[in-house]
Amino acid sequence: MASVTQIMYFKTSSSYLQDPSRLISELATKSAADKIEGLSKGYLGFETEDPTNAFWVFEWTSKSAHDTYHQTDTFKATQAAARQVFASRPTHTFAEFSNASQIFSAPATEFVTFTLKEGASMDALQPLVEQLEAKLQGTPKFYGSSWAPVLDKPNVVHGVLGWESVQAHWDAVSSGPLKEIIDEVKKIADLWLVHAILTQYKA
Repeated sequence: MASVTQIMYFKTSSSYLQDPSRLISELATKSAADKIEGLSKGYLGFETEDPTNAFWVFEWTSKSAHDTYHQTDTFKATQAAARQVFASRPTHTFAEFSNASQIFSAPATEFVTFTLKEGASMDALQPLVEQLEAKLQGTPKFYGSSWAPVLDKPNVVHGVLGWESVQAHWDAVSSGPLKEIIDEVKKIADLWLVHAILTQYKA
């Protein structure tokens, strides 16, 4: 089975904003995070555009490993502690990214989705995504990208991109071939994009 990345995105509580490490350690104590079967890596961080939003990114050996964990008493024990963290119901996105660890370890990570507009087809979007991926290679201060359809949402493609800084991303796409491809994408898909500064979670 293919490995899968889970992206949790949520509005944070004021107590989490003030002391994220304390609440994370509480969660870890309840979940025995180092013993979660199938979880290979985790990354935590805040959105740069709105720091009251947070990302938790988990790399699982498979989607079924995640689903199995969610049936365990260990997972249920984390729920009360998790409620102290969330000020909104988290969105959970699953995608089969390849080699994304270096992206999540970059100084800044870009999260982007392309959602097909009414009547547009993935056959038109996929070549543009491939062009974008190819043209990004060799871009200054770029750490790599990975693109994949969102599981259970066949009309959405998710991208994760690593950059030296948020500004490095905007410098790269403000003009030239990358901007031209993105302008083509916008004709057939709605674009959502934010950045986050992530740190790898050490259990």
